[in-house]
Amino acid sequence: MSSSEQPARLDARVSTGVPGLDAVMGGGLVPSGVYIVVGEPGAGKTLFANQLCYHQARAGARCLYVTLLAESHARMLANMRDMAFFDPALLPEGVYYVSGFRVLEEQGLSGLLELLRREVRNHNASILVLDGLVQAQEAAGNNRDFKKFIHELQVAAGLARFTALMLTSANGPNIHPEYTMVDGIVELRERTAGVRSWRELQVRKFRGSPTLAGIHAFRITHAGLEVFPRLEARVHRSPPPDPGAHRIHFGIHSLDALFPEGLAGGSTSLVLGPPGAGKTLMGSSLLAEGLRQGENCLYMGFYEPPNRLLSKVSSAGIDLKGAVADGRLNILWQPPAECILDVLADQLLSDIRKRKVKRVFVDGLSAMQQAAPDNSRMGSFFAALTQELRCEGATTLFGLETPRLFGPVLDVPMEVGPSAVAENLFFLRHVEYEGRLRRLFSIFKLRDSDYDPTLREFVITRQGIEVLPPFSVAVDTLLTGLARHPGSGHS
Repeated sequence: MSSSEQPARLDARVSTGVPGLDAVMGGGLVPSGVYIVVGEPGAGKTLFANQLCYHQARAGARCLYVTLLAESHARMLANMRDMAFFDPALLPEGVYYVSGFRVLEEQGLSGLLELLRREVRNHNASILVLDGLVQAQEAAGNNRDFKKFIHELQVAAGLARFTALMLTSANGPNIHPEYTMVDGIVELRERTAGVRSWRELQVRKFRGSPTLAGIHAFRITHAGLEVFPRLEARVHRSPPPDPGAHRIHFGIHSLDALFPEGLAGGSTSLVLGPPGAGKTLMGSSLLAEGLRQGENCLYMGFYEPPNRLLSKVSSAGIDLKGAVADGRLNILWQPPAECILDVLADQLLSDIRKRKVKRVFVDGLSAMQQAAPDNSRMGSFFAALTQELRCEGATTLFGLETPRLFGPVLDVPMEVGPSAVAENLFFLRHVEYEGRLRRLFSIFKLRDSDYDPTLREFVITRQGIEVLPPFSVAVDTLLTGLARHPGSGHS
């Protein structure tokens, strides 16, 4: 076996410096590997390669960036000057730019290959980026010459022990059989549906270790690329811990009396109801009781900014401002416009793990659903999310808005059935009765606990929430929202 064919060490990966990407790759790039990064113009290839180079240079590595593009290095650097990873102090020792455009034009692939070998040797580079592989492919006389070029580059990488990234704007690796020769293929792309666009990353091939399969979201900010591995691909496979005898209450005497044993610790609950029914106050009560028990809590909302939320619940006797001030309660507010589903999951789970959160209220499950461009994913996503929440020991309540204020039809705006999301189901709705619009509360399901299934009136006062005794007179069709006395002949 030649030295160029010696297996690379798998315990010393090359970190990309892109948050989330090393996890997708199983730890980073394999040393001395040759990788292709493919994507349409504007997908983020050049930014990704530079982010990797500056990350490696900060750790003491030397990186060689060779361009085959007509764009000048000065223009490229000007475009990156505002990026957080860019550091001019690393030029030219840490990151060295070379143009191979003229050499390729005058001497072809053989001249380009010699340039790469020479510059890697002169700068003792451990990272090589070749930006513009499509130009090299076009300069090749035929596919055989191009395959030979890639093979020679692989041999050089093995001998000189450098890791190579080749960037190309070709329309996809499947149309080029010679791409199968490389150690890995990473595809970046931008998708559009209507007026909305989002970015996706997929590791199409990777030698040396397993990767997180499938498509993963990424975004580009002033910090560079940030990848959010798909939640379903990294979910815990082991069963969640047994909560034992730990039980959860809302801290509302009239509500807790309907299920005296309480909710199972670490369980997931869902409260359904139309706007204004009381979902936010019910979830805030759950958090307030947790704070009284000395537990760290988390509120994730989409519709009401933190200040307005705190004022709203305060007017109903729920004071959360002190807990926010001292860090026991964190409010993650995300405007519902164009969220990324895996970003939301990452924010939620990161805060839970960092602060060891025990109670979570997600106010707006429908907003999370709208963040998914493909609704067919929602079933597997919510199953993975609830699994992660249970594994962290967090008792979670999701609020799900139903579109109808009242009426005989109950719409559940979810592609996946609520029973698949939650062990416990609570239901709020408005009912018109005796000329007044009242709130109705009922328990549909409560796992591992006895409960009172009767329909109750749900009242919100300045002192908080109160669940009243069952209606004292016989009333028909309460659940339709249009109640009447039996035999009255009218609503």
